[in-house]
Amino acid sequence: MTVENTEAGRLGRYLRLFDAGQRLGWIYRDPESLRHPFVEPEPQREQVAVGYENQATAARLDHQDRRGSALKIGGGVAAACFVLSFYLGPASAIVGVVALVVALARLALAQQKLSSATGALTAQHGALEQRFQSSWQVWQQRRQYHESQQEQWVRSLDAWGAQPIGPDTRRLDVFGGSQRGREGFLTVFGTSTLQERPVIVVDLTQALVCRELSMLAEAAGVPVDVQLLPGRMAESSIVGGLAPHELVHALVEAVHGDNPEAGRAERAVDTRILTQLCGALGADVSLARLGAGLRVLMGEADDTECLGRDERNRIADDLLNDKNKDQVRDSLFRLVSFVHPLEQLGTARGGRGPGYLTCLALDFGAGSASTELLADLAVQSVMRRLSTFEETAPSVVVALGEQGLQRRHLEQLAQVCERRGAQLVLSHPHLRDAAEQMIGGGTVAFMKLGNHQEANVAADFIGREHSFVLHSLTDTEGHTVNTSVAKTIGSSVSRGTTHSESVTRGSNWGSSSSTGYQAGASPFSTSTSTSTSSGGSYSETTGTSTSVTHSTNESTTHTTGDSDSTSLATGRQRVYEYVLEPTQLQALAEFSLLVVERRAGGAVQVHPVDCNPNIVFLDRVSTSPLPQFTPPRSSPAAQIAAPQQPYAPTAPHQPYAQPPYPTTPQQPYAPGFQQPQWPNQGQPQQPGGWTQGPPPNWPGQQPGGYR
Repeated sequence: MTVENTEAGRLGRYLRLFDAGQRLGWIYRDPESLRHPFVEPEPQREQVAVGYENQATAARLDHQDRRGSALKIGGGVAAACFVLSFYLGPASAIVGVVALVVALARLALAQQKLSSATGALTAQHGALEQRFQSSWQVWQQRRQYHESQQEQWVRSLDAWGAQPIGPDTRRLDVFGGSQRGREGFLTVFGTSTLQERPVIVVDLTQALVCRELSMLAEAAGVPVDVQLLPGRMAESSIVGGLAPHELVHALVEAVHGDNPEAGRAERAVDTRILTQLCGALGADVSLARLGAGLRVLMGEADDTECLGRDERNRIADDLLNDKNKDQVRDSLFRLVSFVHPLEQLGTARGGRGPGYLTCLALDFGAGSASTELLADLAVQSVMRRLSTFEETAPSVVVALGEQGLQRRHLEQLAQVCERRGAQLVLSHPHLRDAAEQMIGGGTVAFMKLGNHQEANVAADFIGREHSFVLHSLTDTEGHTVNTSVAKTIGSSVSRGTTHSESVTRGSNWGSSSSTGYQAGASPFSTSTSTSTSSGGSYSETTGTSTSVTHSTNESTTHTTGDSDSTSLATGRQRVYEYVLEPTQLQALAEFSLLVVERRAGGAVQVHPVDCNPNIVFLDRVSTSPLPQFTPPRSSPAAQIAAPQQPYAPTAPHQPYAQPPYPTTPQQPYAPGFQQPQWPNQGQPQQPGGWTQGPPPNWPGQQPGGYR
């Protein structure tokens, strides 16, 4: 089935829901997270070579030294020579002038070397600064080019991508969810599946969660067949085309569907009664004729015209004798009770064939035993269609209600779908009873599970994993004040006595003689003198001294200390915990869907999906999966040859740009949304016998019907 997506007409952007590729919903990915930063470092100023600095420093020191020597030595020598020129003549002045000229020449040479070294250093500084400015400008252009490329590339990316169902997935079990959330999931999955294969929806929720899907499909030109049970069961085809033995089998399975422990004897008796009755009715077997025949066997009055007089007599007299009727009266009463409310089933169907989208739905307020029987018959009808119809294997979606179905019926349906190659999607409102027993039969997804026990079961199914988590957190804060007072008092007394005594004795003696010659008139004159002396001395000293010292000292010390201490310590521990806590499953949003994927080695990955159909009205939404890639690195060096060239970045490649869409869509979930009015004129018949256009049994098409 092909639906042309022109985004024109009554649906607008809703036609994007019919794009090819089965989808469970959308996954959000922030395009900004893919932005690649500009990693090239900013250029830095280069340092001048050490040789230039050394030359300039050496020239400056040499200039200072020669200037000092010229002032001191040259000036001093010149001044001295000028002073001496007054005494020694002009030659000294000439020498002074020469010394002064030599000193000035040395100073000029030093000044020249200093200017040359300083100029070379300044020129090197200027060259390095110019090189830095040039490099910085080129770097700035590359950075701006990179950022502009990244900005355009990020803006071209989609923020929402489809979450596809696995190519090998034959069965999907969805647990939990509200009525509105399950309706959104059915719409997203069903519309995307209609591009590939027919879809059969068995809606047992009694809330018509298939309503939105059928309306969108009908507006898109898809042949739709909606069968409401039991409100319009006369237009239903769940028992149409069944052979007598198939009808008997379906009725017996449906009657005993609520009792998994039903004995073989009861089932065999019911099967025998219905088989004999079908044999008596001949080729024309219908639920109305079966009901009339059962009432004849029960001996009840029957004023219908379903049976002729001969058929009534044959059934009453020849089918069972009186003894057998008494033995199977309970079975007859049970069969009459179940068949009687369904006698109008399929009587007004006519020759209308199945639709490309077939919806078998229990309408509002249905809750009787006959309704439950209709639910079982609907499942039996789907299994028969899968087994006998020669068509593309459809995708079967069973939206279970509160009462659910028996596990054996669901398993039979799963086996038929697997054998036929048809996809099967089971939407369970709760995770308990038969649903809990069937979890894990295929791919599993969870919606909001409000009940804590169901959330615990789901968390156990998803599993646990090892991780390091914060185990302990210690925060210590302390304040300490220390105050101490010390007082010391001391005294000391010291006494000392000193005694000294000295005795001195001495004696001296000596003799001397001298002879002299005096020159004069008599050279032979001589003079001689002799002297002798002696003596002695004695002294004695005695002394005693006494000293007493008294000392007293007193000291007081005050010490005060104030200290604050703060410590923060964290500890981590390896734990084995839920991948998803039960409280997280209880707090899911209305349209959130968690798809559990089990990989090789036991690893579990949970994909968070949003199945709100209105996402197609947002910007940057793709109906294909988001590509996995890394952002490209821009290389603008070839385009920026020199800083003075004009900067003209090229437009980036857009991997999957989306065309512009209108900004004022109509959303079915928004308050006050007006459902489109379908045209009443006839539509051409599609190949394969599918019914095109609004089905005559659609709610609201007939006066007094469901709206």
